[in-house]
Amino acid sequence: MGSASAFEKVCSHICFAFITLFVALSIVAHASTSFEEADALVTWKASLQNDAQSQLSSWTLLPNNATNFSTKLNSSTSPCTWIGISCNPVGSVIKINLSRSSLKGSLHEFSFSSFINLEYVDLSQNSLSGTIPHQISDLSNLIYLNLSINQLCGKIPPEIALLTNLKVLCLGINKLYGSIPQEIGQLRSLNVLALQSNYLDGPIPPSLGNLINLGYLCLNQNSLSGSIPLELGNLTNLVELYINNNSLAGPLPREIGNLKSLKCLSLQKNNLVGSIPTSLCELGNLTYIDLFQNSLSGAIPQEIGHLKSLVFLQLSVNQLNGSFPTSIGELSQLEIFYVRDNQISGSIPQEVENLMKLTVFRVARNKLTGYLPQNICQNGLLRNFTANGNNLIGPIPKSLRNCTTLYRVRLEGNQRTGNISEVFGIYPNLYYINIANNKLHGEISPNWGKSSILTNLEFGGNGITGTIPSEIGDITKLDVLDLSSNHLVGEIPMELGRLTSLVKLVLSNNQLSGGIPSEVGFLTNLDYVDLSNNKLSKSIPGSIGNFSRLFHMDLSHN
Repeated sequence: MGSASAFEKVCSHICFAFITLFVALSIVAHASTSFEEADALVTWKASLQNDAQSQLSSWTLLPNNATNFSTKLNSSTSPCTWIGISCNPVGSVIKINLSRSSLKGSLHEFSFSSFINLEYVDLSQNSLSGTIPHQISDLSNLIYLNLSINQLCGKIPPEIALLTNLKVLCLGINKLYGSIPQEIGQLRSLNVLALQSNYLDGPIPPSLGNLINLGYLCLNQNSLSGSIPLELGNLTNLVELYINNNSLAGPLPREIGNLKSLKCLSLQKNNLVGSIPTSLCELGNLTYIDLFQNSLSGAIPQEIGHLKSLVFLQLSVNQLNGSFPTSIGELSQLEIFYVRDNQISGSIPQEVENLMKLTVFRVARNKLTGYLPQNICQNGLLRNFTANGNNLIGPIPKSLRNCTTLYRVRLEGNQRTGNISEVFGIYPNLYYINIANNKLHGEISPNWGKSSILTNLEFGGNGITGTIPSEIGDITKLDVLDLSSNHLVGEIPMELGRLTSLVKLVLSNNQLSGGIPSEVGFLTNLDYVDLSNNKLSKSIPGSIGNFSRLFHMDLSHN
């Protein structure tokens, strides 16, 4: 029994010794790693330009005369307290966040291999230049990488695909060029891929369809060409897709209808052709669609009414034709609707009046006929209303009279009728109105003087009678006043001399009489004046000599 007890004691002492040695070696190993990381950070700091030195003043090693290793291990050599650095419990760097830190320099002196535990790097919004080193693949535990808003150039290194734990990759707003490496399709854990505002070209690699966990994809403002890969239809977790301002061609693939999680789709300013696929209208989560400035044709699908969550719909500057689907009225959440500059014909469906959240309705320059919905502003929220350049007839919608939220109205170039003194009210938020070249009549109300932020008042080419109200002189922010080609009488009010911001004054083709008021000479910003074809008399006031910016003046036929 005694010898067994002695053996147990010996074993116990040996085990304790091994454990103590293991712990000591671990501590030394972690401390050594921490020292290596600190040394790597200080070396990189030294390569940066002077502006970064003050930002990283805490990045300092012990002086050279502090040579005792144990002293170093327990000193401020540990980078864990340095600005922008975070460590795990054993003192190894896991996070570098130096966003907006005025860093100037490159990544070539950064020792990626020294940071075996690094999970998070954010160097966005600095002035880093040069290429992205291939050695970035040494950060095998990296989850988050944000190098956006810098001046990085060169190609995206394909080795970046070796960062298999990566969930966020943001390289946007740099000067990167070349194609998107097809190897990026190996980053199966990726949730966010943002490569916008670079000089990337070539096709979108079909391998991006392998990124089945992707929730956000932004490739805006590059020079990408070719068609949208059908494989993107595999991204069933995708919530936001942005490929604006590229050179994509071909049709919108019907596979886009597989993106059941999609909420935002923006493909504006490309060369996409063909019709809007009906499969797009089955994405019930969509809140935002922007297909502005492509070459899409065909009719707006009747099935668009299925998009019950849609808030924003932008279809302007395409070649869409056919008539408005009545199902537009079923988009109960719709706030903003753009379909200007297409070839849509027929009338605007009465069902538009059901859009109780509508704030923007822009249907200008189509081939629309018939009447405008009379209760287009029954919700009292409409702000931007443009239907100019169509063949619309009938009265101005009666609901506009009390639509005080309006800030922009364009109805010019139609065949609208009605009395302008009855259909318009008081608009404190209005900055632009153009109802020129219609068949409107009535007199100009003094209430227009209460639209104090108005910059454009264009009523020319109608059948308006009466005089010019002196209250127009209260609209002191006015840039353009065009009342030409009406039946206005009386004198030009001297109060127009208060419109010191006025650039363009057009009162031609009326029956105005009297003289040109000398106060007009105060309008020193005028560059275009046309008072021709009236009954003006008396002499031309000398104050007109103050028009130093004038390039056009016509006082003929008076």
